[in-house]
Amino acid sequence: MISSQLGDYTILKQLGNGSLGSSFLAEHAFLKRHYVIKILPQELTNDSDFLTRFEKHIPFLSQLDHPHIATIYNATRIEEQYVIVSDAVISSSGEILNLEQYLQKKRGELSEEEILRFARQIASALDYAHTVKDTLNHGMIKFNNIAITESQEGVHVTLTDFGLTKILGPTASFSRTLFTVAQSLGNSLGFDLTENKYSSETISLDKVAQLRHAFCQNFAFLAPEQKMHFSSHHPKADVYAFGILLYYLLLGEFPEGYFDLPSKRLGELKWNWDLLICKCLQTDPLKRPDGLSDKLDELLATASKQARQQLLKMKNSAEEKAAQSKPVLRPQEIARPSFDADPGAIFQKDTTVALFRPKTQEQKEVEPLLNEMAVIPSGTYFRGSNNGARDEMPRHAIHLFSFAIDIHPVTNEQFVRFLDVMGGEKDVNNNDIIRLRESRIKRTGGSLSIESGYAKHPVVGVTWYGAVAYTKWVGKRLPTEAEWEIAAYGGREDFLYPTGARIERSEANFFSSDTIAVMSYPPNGYGIYDLAGNVYEWCYDWYDFHYYDLSVQEPNNPKGPLQGVYRVLRGGCWKSLKEDLRCAHRHRNNPGVMNGTYGFRCAADVINE
Repeated sequence: MISSQLGDYTILKQLGNGSLGSSFLAEHAFLKRHYVIKILPQELTNDSDFLTRFEKHIPFLSQLDHPHIATIYNATRIEEQYVIVSDAVISSSGEILNLEQYLQKKRGELSEEEILRFARQIASALDYAHTVKDTLNHGMIKFNNIAITESQEGVHVTLTDFGLTKILGPTASFSRTLFTVAQSLGNSLGFDLTENKYSSETISLDKVAQLRHAFCQNFAFLAPEQKMHFSSHHPKADVYAFGILLYYLLLGEFPEGYFDLPSKRLGELKWNWDLLICKCLQTDPLKRPDGLSDKLDELLATASKQARQQLLKMKNSAEEKAAQSKPVLRPQEIARPSFDADPGAIFQKDTTVALFRPKTQEQKEVEPLLNEMAVIPSGTYFRGSNNGARDEMPRHAIHLFSFAIDIHPVTNEQFVRFLDVMGGEKDVNNNDIIRLRESRIKRTGGSLSIESGYAKHPVVGVTWYGAVAYTKWVGKRLPTEAEWEIAAYGGREDFLYPTGARIERSEANFFSSDTIAVMSYPPNGYGIYDLAGNVYEWCYDWYDFHYYDLSVQEPNNPKGPLQGVYRVLRGGCWKSLKEDLRCAHRHRNNPGVMNGTYGFRCAADVINE
């Protein structure tokens, strides 16, 4: 039993009682905010090993920062009890809903798209935690530890109690799981654990089914190594639980014995769930996959013909919606600068320095591969942020003329044609265009080639000079910083990221290990892809920390400062944290820098009819 007041927290109601302790919804006396308080088992108070683990691991767990992991705000000792205070995951309707309750509400009827949405969010959280620290795992994934919130943006999943099994210790965690299950079964069946007596009362079949489900809730998600040795804190135990969860979401039951795969029971499915589940449920932990988000991408790649057609239809619909109420872009409407035989001639020539010129015989007639472009109509827009970094302030209105911007960054297969024309990696002023060892383009014996599988990836290692030279070659230009940011918002002034108020690893390539093919994620409201993550993108402007103060006074089609040291980069990259992916986030570097995270896309002026 617990009083209605616990330190500065007022207990509102009990949420549950499990192997990790009792959970309560509480309100802070002064902040007037709701939190979930977990009171760890009483018997741990005098356990010196527990105190050591608690002090060692809680600081790290409190630093986990992921949209699908409940944040730990405080950990303390109140009234001889160890208490952990974390996020209260409450929906817009004021409900606290776990996955089991959500499934009951939906009567277990989830579409493949809904299951994939759940899977992506959980996979993103697990990949993040497993990457931050190799030995960190959840260890007790189950329905009650998956919180659900519903909003207009869709269902949002949050994993709770992340890493607490490591604080409790493997033996205590496992033994309390067994005890909790036994106690639950005993109470329901009329069996007194203290007196070892059975009740003669008849138990209904419905109640027996509920008890079986309660037992599986605690036990079925445990990996074989946890059941046999109950000492494994390896992340692969979470991968096993992930497979169990997918199977249940698809079929409404846990896999037992020689179980049927989903395709046998459900017929033709859009995606190859069988393969993913089999990989996750391997008995040997080392045979289970790394990177669940990547495996889900492979799942999409093996979609059935029907699913691919549906995804294509969704993509086309999004593009048609983005194109509504916009000027029609035709090739002749792009204001093309005159084309020079030498694309590098766009740079200012210093007559006091001997000029490097590509050999005449190396000049080739090569046609560029042009991107599709999205048209952004002229109008007044807001840029900047009042809640971001100082160089993003103040948020202010600007007026832009209509412009077009590539729907995705320039790829390796596009840029290699330009290098073929240039005959080298230097421009006419001896500026570097690209550093090939930072890119996926290689030169062997004078011939250029692209590493296998990277043709559709964005080109990287390109300098600002190289980006400008390429845009000149294709008859376009770099976007201004203002144009890039307004394109990123996708027509929504209230968005924080190109995806909305939040961004997940299922929506952009960030906090990962490499670039990914362009257009691998859904477009924004203008039908533009990859504006968050994958590669930072060069913009035309010089960078000035205080430039937005001036831009407020000169809001018409701003093109940045007249001079500077650095050029602007936007959008974050494949190894960025989500903070760098905000539409308003500004980055900069020397225009001659060649980096494995720097790329670009093209823009053009639009002449309205």
